[in-house]
Amino acid sequence: MSRLAIKNLLGPEKLHLDLGCSRLVLQNGKSAMSDKLSVPLKPGIQGSESLADLRTTLVNLCAEAPSGKRTLEISLSDAVARSWIVERRPGLASGQEIEALAGDQMRHLYGDNDADSGDWVIRLDATPFASRWPAIALPRLLLDLLVDIAVTQGWQLARIQTRFVQRLNAERSNLLSRQKFVVYSLDTPDGLTIGIRNTQEWLALRTHPPLALLDTQLPVMLRRDCRAVGVSLDDCRLQALHWPANEVPA
Repeated sequence: MSRLAIKNLLGPEKLHLDLGCSRLVLQNGKSAMSDKLSVPLKPGIQGSESLADLRTTLVNLCAEAPSGKRTLEISLSDAVARSWIVERRPGLASGQEIEALAGDQMRHLYGDNDADSGDWVIRLDATPFASRWPAIALPRLLLDLLVDIAVTQGWQLARIQTRFVQRLNAERSNLLSRQKFVVYSLDTPDGLTIGIRNTQEWLALRTHPPLALLDTQLPVMLRRDCRAVGVSLDDCRLQALHWPANEVPA
């Protein structure tokens, strides 16, 4: 059987695109192509100049990929997203009400105007019976750009997720740990994301500026975020996530 026939049986080859605040990496199997952004991405909504530079850089980078059908997975720097915990309210009866609650709490947390609500796409894990739900919001214009790039290339877009979510799903051990609390952290040059959960639900999820900018150490930030939700760091299992993925300790 030919190599082409085997590929057809297995489906399209996978590509992975990582968007950092200043650098893009397109992974095709074991080979990787990268490029630097002239206008770095910033936290929050990107301006027209930043989006135009991102589009140009992406088009040039994707042009280096082999032709043919591909499945594209995208990871985004947590610094360009918003992460928080939605506090559940009694009486919610539909997905629309849950999404509206998440939007209201995001606007309150970040000081947005009601007119800005359409600028973000919110996704949350509304686990039944939990009193708190983790939520992540991504800029709508940025998502539209990424979808447009994939369509233009003829690639099937499999998923778009933040680096924290991608590494959490790839690296985490059984969440039902013997210890009551688990603290996850992802420390990158773009920022520090910390998530805290117990055996039943998430208690905290937040992205901070980079440690170098904060001029502090990781244990200090972990202890601070734990204290904010009434948890002692000494009672927690610590699990550091790793980016890039090849930096995971053996």
